[in-house]
Amino acid sequence: MNFTSPLVSVTWLFENANHPDLIILDGSLKNAITKEQTIENKNIPHALRFDWDKFSDLSNSLPHTMPTSDQFKDAAQELGINSSSIIVVYDREGIYAGPRVWWMFRAMGFKNCYILDGGLPEWVRKGYNLVNTYDKPRAKGDFVANFNKEMIVDRQQVLSALNDKRKRIIDARSADRFYGRVAEPRVGLRLGHIPNSVNIPFETVIFEHKIRTEAELEEIFSPIENKNIQLIFSCGSGVTACIDALAATLIGYENISIYDGSWSEWGMN
Repeated sequence: MNFTSPLVSVTWLFENANHPDLIILDGSLKNAITKEQTIENKNIPHALRFDWDKFSDLSNSLPHTMPTSDQFKDAAQELGINSSSIIVVYDREGIYAGPRVWWMFRAMGFKNCYILDGGLPEWVRKGYNLVNTYDKPRAKGDFVANFNKEMIVDRQQVLSALNDKRKRIIDARSADRFYGRVAEPRVGLRLGHIPNSVNIPFETVIFEHKIRTEAELEEIFSPIENKNIQLIFSCGSGVTACIDALAATLIGYENISIYDGSWSEWGMN
């Protein structure tokens, strides 16, 4: 079962909830920087909890950085994920951390991962059933990780892209953070933005907890006229950058990377 879009609707998920290959992941992050109201202590039936610690490099002082292929493989297998699985990831804010989980699986060579458009708020709006607990994995999976290093870039690669006309750096933080008008949530970081970067705040590509229409996204991304150049997305810690990356994917951009360290690294140096 393959889709042409990285998004699936809550209706599709409800109607296919008993598909034998389906894995539902709650990829919510605590302390999300979003205006959306979080729905606490309620889950979509059959959902498993995505443990961010197990899917992050805890030896790195930066938050939420990509783990090694082996660590990712082991964590995915613990969740019972197989090479034949269909993963649908959601979060409690609607669209927030789910795109990061989606991007991580894509970067590890797994294409059959999708984002629930509207997340838990949309599920609730439709009146679908909720439960109080998470499911437990059925059995150890056979997931295999094949890391695509072009999808996750480091500081040196961003530095080399600053004046490269074939590449554009897009910052998903708010305009106030981008222009240094407010303090960063992470203590000790400088104010401002990466030189020559473009500001597309992640909240501008979302409307009422769902991704905006393709026509609206085309307008938002209109400053980036050439869809063949490489887009490097950054944010505070590499999470909301993936929301912008999702939006760009939906309107046909293909050469996309995420700056894993993002401003947590660049603003510290």
